[in-house]
Amino acid sequence: MATAMDEYLGGVRRRIARLEVTVQRGTADARPRMQRYLNTLRRDEESARASTRERAVAVDERLEQLNNELELAEHRVAAEFAATRDQFMDALEAELRRWDVSLDQMQAKAAAKTGVARGRAEAVIADLRQRRVSIGTSVSYVGAAAGEGWRNARSRVLAELDELKSEADAAWRA
Repeated sequence: MATAMDEYLGGVRRRIARLEVTVQRGTADARPRMQRYLNTLRRDEESARASTRERAVAVDERLEQLNNELELAEHRVAAEFAATRDQFMDALEAELRRWDVSLDQMQAKAAAKTGVARGRAEAVIADLRQRRVSIGTSVSYVGAAAGEGWRNARSRVLAELDELKSEADAAWRA
């Protein structure tokens, strides 16, 4: 599906093509002067296309991040309002799986970086992964807690997830 910008740039390209035809029909002494205009127009049109592609990539990345945030929030709401341990565990496990996906996506972005920036990003992601694994261990305590003890374990796990979220938010914005 073409965006409005693609359609606009397509129109620009067609207008340039019409000008080229007109210039080719012109006089020999006018063609070189007009060719400068055409060269500038082609260069500017390609620059605009490149800029549009770059922005599209940025928008795609932001939408991917927004989708991650939305899914994490949906799982968190389900966990927060779970009436039973089983409901809580299901929601929590879904949230942890989503964290795995988010961290994999962060890792892919870090791999595209170079030098010091890549090293810093990978160190942050390693720390986030370690915290995620630790939370997974805490989840097992929720499942194993006797009686109403699972509610205390639940509070600890939710607090740990809040800390993970805060750290990940800082990393995503860096």
